[in-house]
Parts: sequence; structure tokens; C-alpha cells
Amino acid sequence: MTPRDRVRVGLAGWSEATSRYRSRFPRAGGTGLERYASALNLVEVNVSFYRSVRRITYEGWAAQTPDNFAFSVKMARAVTHFAKLSEQAPLATFWESVTGLGDKLHAVLVQLPPSLAFDSERAAPFFTRMRSSYSAMIAVEARHDSWFADASRSMYTDLDLTEVTTTIPTEPVGGGAAYYRLHGEPRRYRSPYTSQQLSALSTDLRARTGNSLVIFDNTASSAGVENALVLCDMLEPGAESTGSD
Repeated sequence: MTPRDRVRVGLAGWSEATSRYRSRFPRAGGTGLERYASALNLVEVNVSFYRSVRRITYEGWAAQTPDNFAFSVKMARAVTHFAKLSEQAPLATFWESVTGLGDKLHAVLVQLPPSLAFDSERAAPFFTRMRSSYSAMIAVEARHDSWFADASRSMYTDLDLTEVTTTIPTEPVGGGAAYYRLHGEPRRYRSPYTSQQLSALSTDLRARTGNSLVIFDNTASSAGVENALVLCDMLEPGAESTGSD
């Protein structure tokens, strides 16, 4: 398999990108999502974090995209921030709607509040419930230091959870799958990544054996669109050998 077969690249949302940077999504006609999907093969749905999305809406999004397109959906804050992974977390409601994407649901992003410390008695049952309902990627973006200690490592391994990475490595990390969620540096949500940084990211993704997702969240400017398209070019077959990455 080529790197482009194992790696999907996209943005956090599509509507702003396709409305503000129409020249980068030039296909005439169609919805914004249809034009977006003609250039990129992955999108991260963030609106699901703030409010409930109806199943029929997810079904409509799936119908507008080609067979090889993938969605990552951000878990509702009612589950992560309000219920804080408790047994009362409304997981069933979330699953009932998001499964409208069918096979195009490639990942669920679980972003945790910075105040939520790791507690195995709360976290392990929650992620076990998730894993019993969903076999594909569960990406965890933890933001409390306790989630990066040894105590949580066995849970990640046992339940096949993917730790979200928010920085580009200077040296290839390798390993299996990855979920990169890149917000821009130094100005969060606006700054572009340099060609050197994107080259380092491409090298790391080539070194991995698993399927990986890369989301650019520096979309308050044109940086995210440009970075995503450049990275796609770097991952094309033969790009490494020609020195383009």
C-alpha cells in the first residue's frame, strides 16, 4: 500500500473552507461538502460536540460523498465535559445518530476537558462501553497531565485506543496508526506549518504501518487548506523519491 492508501488528510469542518477559499475547491455546482470531498478524503465533524446532530443529517452527508471518503466525529460535550465519562453519559443517543454515516464513520474523537484527571475506575468502563459499540478508531485527546502517565498506558493498549497527537515530531515516531490534530504554530488556529514541518510529518506517516488520520485545525485563515493540500501532494506515490517532501 502507498502512503496515500494508509493516510487520510482533511480539515476540522468543511463549510468555512469551501465558502472562503472557493478556488481551492473548484468543482462547479454541488454542495460545499461535495466540493470539499472532490479535493480531500477526510473531514472532522465538530458541530456534534456542541449540539445534537440528527441521524438523517449524517445519512445525507454520507450520501453526498464518494465511497472512499471518511468522517471523524467529535464526541458530544454532554458525554465528555458534562457527564465526564460517567455511567450516566448519554452514549446511546450519540451512537444512534452518528451511525447514520455507516461505513464512512472512520473515527470518533473524544476530546477531554483540561480539568479531567485520569481515573481508571471511570475511564476504563467508559471506553469499554465505547469499544463494545464501535470497532474502528477511537481517538482520545486528553489534556490533563495524568493521562500521559504509565497508569493509562495499559488501558490504551487493551482497548486499542489512539492517542491524539497535536505536535509534529522532529524525528519519525513510527509505530501503528496515528491521529494528528494540528492547530497551527505559533498562532493557534491561524498559523501555517512550514514545508519543513510538513516534510517531517510526511516522513513519520510513511514510517507507520497502520491507517492514520491528519486533521488541520488551523482553519481561521487559509493555512489549514494549503497545509492539507501540500501534505496530500507529499504523500503521493513517488513524491519521496523525487525529493518533493
